Amino acid sequence: MAVTEPKKNHYSDTFDEGFSTVPHYLAYPRMRPFVGCRYAGAKARILLVGESHYLPKNQTLHLDAQRWYQGQEGDFRPGQGLGWIHTREILNKSTGEWRKQGHAIYRNLDSALYEAGFQSGDSALEHIAFMNGFQRPARERLSLEVAPEDIEVGRETLAAVIDILRPDGVIFVSRKAARHLSGELKVPHGSVPHPASAWWNRASRRGTGKNQFIQQVSRICSGKAGS
Repeated sequence: MAVTEPKKNHYSDTFDEGFSTVPHYLAYPRMRPFVGCRYAGAKARILLVGESHYLPKNQTLHLDAQRWYQGQEGDFRPGQGLGWIHTREILNKSTGEWRKQGHAIYRNLDSALYEAGFQSGDSALEHIAFMNGFQRPARERLSLEVAPEDIEVGRETLAAVIDILRPDGVIFVSRKAARHLSGELKVPHGSVPHPASAWWNRASRRGTGKNQFIQQVSRICSGKAGS
């Protein structure tokens, strides 16, 4: 009988003590950031901020902002989509394993990070940290309809994560998240189009989204090298 090898973890739990103090992660611990296993020793510490998770169409817990933020993981019934908000398990794959259509964001980020020079390991995402900016999932295949609570909790959670991870720079990989959440950040930051959108590969005055991303990664790394 063949022996199945245990799945390799591409993430670290080094910062979990800090995350355990963040109110939103106490309620929804599966939403804690993915922190790559090589993040702490990377040539520059980069935090990528996406938009939001989403839940399948038959779920309703997330459709009311107040209900969601007053709730917790225990409000999910078995089989009702907890895996859809499990940030670490979604990103915990080797290069080439994000095959689902909804995971194009991670395929494209992994490829761009590799081109930017993060080439060691089984996945370029091992070198970075990733979280979503909005802490409430959207409807499946739709962008989140942002409520005031989403902005408040999103800003508080992002600020807490930055205090814990102390990144050299933050890149929002969602213009929408950047527009609502980046205003008060005290760390170098920028934004690019969503990696799963047409603008990732479409040329604009600033270049493709992918090229903008690689340039911003390079600037953060250059700033770190000169510090």
